[in-house]
Amino acid sequence: MKIWRGLRTRIILGSILCGLLGLGVSWAMIRRTARDAIQSGFAPYVHRTLDHGELDRCQRDPAHWSARLGRGARLDAYDEAKLDSENDDSPPLDPTLYRRLMNGEPSPVKFLHFGGEEVTGMLVRAAESGPCALVQVTWPPHTSGRRRFFYFMLTGSLVVIAAAAALGVFVVVQPLTRRIAKLRRAAGAVGSPEGYLSAHDPAPDELGDLSSGLDRAHARIRADADRLEERQRTLERYLADIAHDLKTPIASLQIALEQATKQSESRDMSELLKGSLSDVIYLDALTTNLRLACQLREGWNPAAGSPGVDLGETVDRVVARARYFARNRGMALEAARPDVPVYASCHPTALEQAITNLVENAIAYGEKGGHVAVVLEAGPTSFTLVVADDGPGVPPAEMPRLGERTFRTDEARQRDPSGSGLGLAITSEICGRCGWKLSFEPHEPRGLRVSIAGPTVPAPPVETS
Repeated sequence: MKIWRGLRTRIILGSILCGLLGLGVSWAMIRRTARDAIQSGFAPYVHRTLDHGELDRCQRDPAHWSARLGRGARLDAYDEAKLDSENDDSPPLDPTLYRRLMNGEPSPVKFLHFGGEEVTGMLVRAAESGPCALVQVTWPPHTSGRRRFFYFMLTGSLVVIAAAAALGVFVVVQPLTRRIAKLRRAAGAVGSPEGYLSAHDPAPDELGDLSSGLDRAHARIRADADRLEERQRTLERYLADIAHDLKTPIASLQIALEQATKQSESRDMSELLKGSLSDVIYLDALTTNLRLACQLREGWNPAAGSPGVDLGETVDRVVARARYFARNRGMALEAARPDVPVYASCHPTALEQAITNLVENAIAYGEKGGHVAVVLEAGPTSFTLVVADDGPGVPPAEMPRLGERTFRTDEARQRDPSGSGLGLAITSEICGRCGWKLSFEPHEPRGLRVSIAGPTVPAPPVETS
């Protein structure tokens, strides 16, 4: 139920219910105390009255006997065998009182129900048998006075309960909910680099201890996070330096392997050299991607300063470098671009590596005899670069995850277990920071079609000496 969801409402309702429960318990105790008092005080008084001649008068003339006591009380006699009185003016014998008497309760008492017309009564045993065996005491209802007393007690009790609830709200509930609200805000921001606001609850109780615990936890988490971030930055700088240092020997090794492959006359040696050359090309792409990943992680923006780079020339360089890789894998690599320059805003190295990742990825996961096409199209204000292949493609269920770091399809893992999945992630991040859209879709009838779309920029000014 929605009414029980708020702490404030629960406390208020709980206070009211406790007050009502206390009122009910108090009223039950008052009734029991009053019954015991009447049974222990008024019953002996009735017996003494009967012992002082009233019982004898009843037995002599039961048809006309009744007696009056103080406060309007009336005594009437009843024959237990008939459960009726010889006096026609006597009220009926109360069956509830008689049943309680037979159950062993001495001098049972019946109270007036507040707001009703029922008369209070008491039943005592005066003799073993005969027309005066049972004597019933009845009091007039005095209904109006009792009602006033009842309403006074009820109103007073409700006022006391309402006052207690209101006092509890202002003294207990309001301060408690304010403290809990502060603790909730602080708990929601524990560990965040910005936005944490301590509850500053110095009270020496459980909530105060919780506030201090949150402050300590936040400080510990931030200290650990800062230490891990610094370690991460140090590691990334170290990786970037290593990747930079590896570029030169890998490039030299690649050139040497290409020359050795061309000059080799042995078919087995040639195949071995081609495999080694593929590994070197992979290492070259991996080290470049690692370096870019570290730079991007440090917040480097490849579009900063609006550097203008010719997409056509970049495509030419990438295709020329990848053509030998494609030929070694028995695949055809073709490219088409406009005859006029097409400029985009991106750092030249980042743009070249983004396109290289797409092209080499298409070659690496293609099939012998397959084709890879790189097509650059440009309009007045935008460009579209498409890399399409007729390889095995990507399952539709895995298409949305392309571009995530370390994600590789099951097909890609089977075809090339050494891949890292980093290339597409780097391309995706470069496109995102340059404001371009990277999309993946099936290339009918088979294969994968990857496209980069973004705005073009004016040609950079020509530097004059």
